[in-house]
Formats: sequence, C-alpha cells, structure tokens
Amino acid sequence: MENKGGVTIPRWAFGLAAAVVALLVVLVIVLIPRGGDNSNTSASGGSNGAAQSKATSTVAAGTCGAGASDDQAVLDAAPKDTTWVTTDEGWIGPVSKTAGPMANSPIRNCFEHSAEGALYAATWAYIQVNSTPDSYMPTVIGPGADSARESRTKKSTTTVPVVGYRYISYTPERAAIRILIKLPSGTYRSTDVVMEWHDGDWRFWIPSTLPSFSSADPDEFITWGS
Repeated sequence: MENKGGVTIPRWAFGLAAAVVALLVVLVIVLIPRGGDNSNTSASGGSNGAAQSKATSTVAAGTCGAGASDDQAVLDAAPKDTTWVTTDEGWIGPVSKTAGPMANSPIRNCFEHSAEGALYAATWAYIQVNSTPDSYMPTVIGPGADSARESRTKKSTTTVPVVGYRYISYTPERAAIRILIKLPSGTYRSTDVVMEWHDGDWRFWIPSTLPSFSSADPDEFITWGS
C-alpha cells in the first residue's frame, strides 16, 4: 500500500492503471488513418476509371452498317489508309474499311457518319453522277434534284480523276466539299459538292442552281487521289 495525500492506494491499482494506458495507446495507433494507403487507393481507383472509360461518338451511326465518328482530321489533312479502286466504267474512286462505301450495288453507298465518310461520299457522288447516272441520280435530293435528273441521263465518255479536295464547311448534318479534278489537257477544275445526312446515309444535295466547274489552283487544295 502507498499513502498519497492521506489516501491509501493499493499497489495493484498502479499496475492496472499502467495496463489501461498501454491499451489506449495501442488503440489510438491502430485507429489513426494512414494517409499513404488512402491516397494509393484513390489513385488506383482513378486509374481504373480512366482505363475503363471509352470515347464514343456524339452522332448516330447509319442504318446500313457503317459507323460514326467525331474525328474531323480530314478537314486539314488527307485521309490515311485509302484504297483506290477502278470501276467497271474505268473511274477510280476511294474505299476505306471504316469510312466506306460499305455497299457497291447498284451504287457505291453506305458511308460512315463523319467528316471522312462525307468526303468519300462526295467523291463517289461526283464519280457516279458521271459514270452511272441511271442508278445514282434517283438518290439525289435538294431543290435542284429534279432538274439534275433531267439533265444527267447519259454517262460521261471521258473519265476525269479526282486529285484533291478542300473542305468548305462541315456539321454532322451537312458537308460542303470542293472537289478538284484534272482534265486530260492537264488543267485543273473544281466543283462544290454538298452532302446531307439523310435517312441514315450521306446523300448528294443539289441546289436550285445546278453545280458547275470553274478553274482551280491545285496549291489551294489538299492533294488526294489515285
């Protein structure tokens, strides 16, 4: 026994108090949050979320099997991985595994809903208006569609290749593209082709004043062609 200020305290009480203090210290150490572990868990969770996130297009895909994309790189540079094919009529046109055309009978159609898909569609519009008007002209739209169908009933006897383009404007609903061609004489001409997203594919939209060709400077265009 010990006497503290007139109060008698048993010796075993000191041992019990020491044990209680030791237990409290252990509990405090265990319960203190470990900042390093929490930050690692948070970083890991954020990393997994980023890895699992996947960019998706904000526009709807077509109804004929082609996809959609928000990529507008072709406004400034020629498409990559283009394959140029020769039609039965001798015209040379572009084909892409993603941009289209995904179908080729009776016409080349079914293009990706994107700036690149519109470019391929516009090029084939120019080609097919001249090479297969009987099959292609029924698909054109716009205020000048009827006049265009009446004026374009025969195939062109001369194949004039596409050698470049320049985007005038683009939205997911409408694309205006200036197509550059090279005549057999070596001179360059251009014409504006407007494509409109209609019924799940790009369609050639013809204004009331029918499109025409004008002289062109190839340096003002993106080189693209066979």
